[in-house]
Amino acid sequence: MSDLDAMRVLLFAGEALAASSLAMAFGWLAGAAKRASLRHLAWTASFAALLALPLLVIFGPAVVVLAPPAPPMAMAANFAAPMPAPVPAPAAWHFGLGDAAATVIGIWLAGIVLVALRHAIAAILLRMLRGDSVAHPFDASELPAVAGRLRHNLLLSRGARGPLTWGIIRPVILLPNAAALWPHDRLQAVLRHEFAHVARRDGLSQMLALAACALYWPNPLVWLGARTLRREAEIAADDAVVASGMAPSDYAGELLRMAAEFRSRGMSGALAMAAPSALPARVQAILAPTSHRSGVSSMDVLKMAAIAVLATGAIAAAHPSFAQDAPPVPPTPVAMATPPAAPAAPAAEPAPPAPAVAPTPPVPAEGSGHIVRILRLHGAHGHDAQTRIEIDGTESEIRAAMARMKPEMARAEAELKAHQIVLRQVAALRPQIAAEVKAALAQARAQLAQIGDEAVRAKVDAALARAEARIDHAAAAHADDSPDDGDADDHVTP
Repeated sequence: MSDLDAMRVLLFAGEALAASSLAMAFGWLAGAAKRASLRHLAWTASFAALLALPLLVIFGPAVVVLAPPAPPMAMAANFAAPMPAPVPAPAAWHFGLGDAAATVIGIWLAGIVLVALRHAIAAILLRMLRGDSVAHPFDASELPAVAGRLRHNLLLSRGARGPLTWGIIRPVILLPNAAALWPHDRLQAVLRHEFAHVARRDGLSQMLALAACALYWPNPLVWLGARTLRREAEIAADDAVVASGMAPSDYAGELLRMAAEFRSRGMSGALAMAAPSALPARVQAILAPTSHRSGVSSMDVLKMAAIAVLATGAIAAAHPSFAQDAPPVPPTPVAMATPPAAPAAPAAEPAPPAPAVAPTPPVPAEGSGHIVRILRLHGAHGHDAQTRIEIDGTESEIRAAMARMKPEMARAEAELKAHQIVLRQVAALRPQIAAEVKAALAQARAQLAQIGDEAVRAKVDAALARAEARIDHAAAAHADDSPDDGDADDHVTP
């Protein structure tokens, strides 16, 4: 991933931890309320806001936009002669932003999977408990008036597991098998407590807390908040039992005896009445001389929902974000004066073929100095240290390319001089060859004089004359076109 995406991932992780801490702080601030039911509602709103916050951050606009670091200005040169690209040195591995972002994503997802796996195992165990239970044996007269249609969800375990309550759409109340022999007062207290959980939708609040713990698992404040939510749910259910008319001392005594008898522990997704973790705080709240034991009203729910929505929207709007990638700066072309091409070698008569030489691109010394002067002038007027560094590197590459091409230039010059020497030798031998040819023609005429046929002798003599005239004309044309030594030396120099 790019550095900008890596910075966004790291920023989002930091925002998640900060936002979850703020939400948990709101829950503890609401803990100053006198009613346990209102404190439980505040914690439920906090966890609901935590689950809605990532969607608002991802799809909502950001008010604070941070500008990413600008890319360095690129510089290009339009050179007349191509230069070989430098071979990059192998870069040493380093732990960059992309590696850090990938590590954070991997660890975060691994934690989410482990927490979700733990909740899934607990759900399987609860389903097994429900399958291993039977219908309750109580008459309608033995059940409290608040049971209503929920009496069909009351089950009796085959073992000593319970009392437990779980579920959202079809909640389940599980009592231990010894509940069939309980006294009337204990049975009424336990059933009122469990039916209060169902009526208050505590199963839904528990699911919200579990989802928030899975999503924000690196933040220990979220786990403490989920534990506090469970405790406030138990205290609010205890308040419902006391508000129904049962004496606080009697209920506290029954609660302590049940905790000592069953030592039941809660499971992920289920609420256990006799869990020993929050027992001291619950007994203290039951015996406290207070009259604030009522539940929450519809107005309390609306107020808490409005506060949660406003707080979540404010946190989502205030989160910082990085801007999009800035458009790349176009490269600055640096023109180069093209040097005059070297004059072509003069045309010569057909000669022995010389070895083929690959054409060498011209590298003018004057032009390279002109490039260096242009680059230095550009660096003198630049205001960016990175630009001056690139100019120094470009000058070094030009000088290195010229040094690499000097052997090729020397070899081409030596081959051209050898070619000119061969041409001069051939030109020096032409008069001797012409004299030898004329001597041969004279000898042929002497032998032709001995032929008795006049007609044949005349035809052969005319052919010899034409050949001699062509030889004289070719020698005269070569003498006019052949360059002298000084011109040859001028053409040899590149």
